[in-house]
Amino acid sequence: MKIYLVGGAVRDKLLGFHPKDNDWVVVGATRDEMLELGYKPVQNNQGTGEFPVFLHPETNEEYALARLEKRKGYGHGGFEFDTSPSITLVDDLKRRDLTINAMAFPFEEEKMGELIDPYNGKIDLENRILRHISPAFVEDPLRLIRTARFAACLDFEVASETLELMKQMVIENKVSELSKERIWKEMERALMGTHPENFFDVLKKCNADRILFPYIKIPGSGIKAMQRAAEHKNSAQVRFAALMLDLTQEEIIKFCKQFNVPNQYRDLALLATKNLQQFQRLPELEAPELLNLLTNMGAFQNKDRFNECLHVFECYTQESTYIEKIRHAFEAANSINTKELSSQYIGREITRRMRILRVEAIQQYMNFELEGPRLEMCRVDK
Repeated sequence: MKIYLVGGAVRDKLLGFHPKDNDWVVVGATRDEMLELGYKPVQNNQGTGEFPVFLHPETNEEYALARLEKRKGYGHGGFEFDTSPSITLVDDLKRRDLTINAMAFPFEEEKMGELIDPYNGKIDLENRILRHISPAFVEDPLRLIRTARFAACLDFEVASETLELMKQMVIENKVSELSKERIWKEMERALMGTHPENFFDVLKKCNADRILFPYIKIPGSGIKAMQRAAEHKNSAQVRFAALMLDLTQEEIIKFCKQFNVPNQYRDLALLATKNLQQFQRLPELEAPELLNLLTNMGAFQNKDRFNECLHVFECYTQESTYIEKIRHAFEAANSINTKELSSQYIGREITRRMRILRVEAIQQYMNFELEGPRLEMCRVDK
C-alpha cells in the first residue's frame, strides 16, 4: 500500500500557494483494508457502487483508492468505479481533468518524495496553460466549467485543443447535464479569482455562455465593473452585483432563481440596479432627492450593505467624487440625534421632523461644499 499527495494540493505547492486541502490517493489497497485501518467511508453522492473515498481517522483528510472511472449514467455523477488494487497511480492520474491537476508526490516515512508527473503538468504550469489529459475529458460536463474557473483563479490560457473539446461538449448539449447548484458553486469561486472575467471569456469562446448565462453581456460594462471590483479586492457579493448591473431587475431575479443564488448576493444586486440611475444623477440632486437616494439604498438601516452598494457603483461608474459626496451627505444626515427626537415627538411626527432635520443637514453640507472652493479662490486672489 502506497500513499500519494495528488491534484490541486500538488499544483498549489508548485505555484507557491498554501493548499487549502490535501487530497491523497492510496495505491494497492482495498476497501476492507482501509476500514480495518480506521478510515471512515464517505457517503456516495456521485457515481454508482461503493464510493472509494475515506476520511483519515485523525486528520479527517480525504484518502481515495486509486481508481478508474467508466461513464454509466447522466451528468457529472454518472460514473462507475473500478478500485482494483492492481490499478496504478498513473492509471488514476489519467482519469483527471487537466495536466496541472495530474501530478503527485509520494508520501514515505512522513516526508514527500520526488514529483511524479506522467502528463507534463509541470511544463503546462510553468507556461500557464490549461490542457486536458485525454479525450475522456468530454465525458464529464463539470470539466468544462471547472476549466473556465481555473482560468479565472489562475489567469491561465486554455489550450486550443482543449477548447475544441469544450466546444464539442456544448454541441452535444452536455452542459445541460450540470446541476444549477454546481454551476453556481463554480461561478462563485470564479468570482473570487484574480481575473473573474476569464471565466466568462472562456465560456464565450466555447459557446457555453449562450446556454448557461444568456442574460450576461460578454464583453459588457458589467464584466468590466466586476473586473474592477476584483482589482479592488472587493467581496464576492460586490463582484456579483457589479456583474449584474447590465441586467434588468427581472433578469436578475430570474438568474438568481435559476441558479439558487444566495439571497445576500441577489439583494445587493437588486439594490444596486434599482438605485444606479439616480446615483449617476448625483450632481443634479437637491438635498431632498439626495436624502431619498440614501433612504432607498437603506443607508440608515444597514450601513454595511450601503457601503457595499457604493463599492459596486464606484466599480461601474468610476466616479470616486460621487462616492465621496454621497458618503459626506450620509454622515451629515446620520448625525441627527434620533433619541432626542423620540423624547420630544410621537408617532408620525418623529418621522416628519427627522426628514426635515436630515434634509437641512444635507443642505448645510452641500452649501459648505459649494462655498469651500469659492473661499479658496478668494484667498488666491488676495
